[in-house]
Amino acid sequence: MRRLISALALTALTAIALSACSSDAPSAPANVNPSVVAFNEISAAGDEWLELYNTGSSDFDLSGYAIADTDKTTGEPRTTKAMRFPTGTKLPRAGFVLVLLGKSNSTPGPYSADACLPGVSAGCFYALFSVSQTRGEALHLLDPNNTSVSNVIYPANLDFEAGAGLTACRIPNGTGDFTSCGATPGAANAAE
Repeated sequence: MRRLISALALTALTAIALSACSSDAPSAPANVNPSVVAFNEISAAGDEWLELYNTGSSDFDLSGYAIADTDKTTGEPRTTKAMRFPTGTKLPRAGFVLVLLGKSNSTPGPYSADACLPGVSAGCFYALFSVSQTRGEALHLLDPNNTSVSNVIYPANLDFEAGAGLTACRIPNGTGDFTSCGATPGAANAAE
């Protein structure tokens, strides 16, 4: 009996020690606050694109997150056309991620700078959907479970002409209200 109790006690202690050291134990989520990711700049004329900005104090892991437009029938994020960021995609602290829109029959990427916009030194991603310049349209940042954690309505009522080379952007980056700006994809926003 004493041997059985000793064996059970040793088994229990071993199980506790192994679970404390196990790499299978749940770990804290890498992203504790997805609200630090902001839609920062949007271009819906000519080259269509959007830019995300990290307002947080550390890099943000976008792995499994997605960008989606809105289903016109349901008003919900259109997950069937969502552009999902591949594993390992990081949004640097105070940094930008560029997503080109309306890229039919493409994969998300990432793509090198030469496959993105002229004059942009960073790479980009491709999304299948596009954004209407003439009417308000919601864009969504979806977590890996397709829950909308952030959204923005592309402002259709900004005072600029289509094709004028202007975008809707936040000044200051990531936190300000949308206004019309000179296009600065992948870089700090500047008023027109």
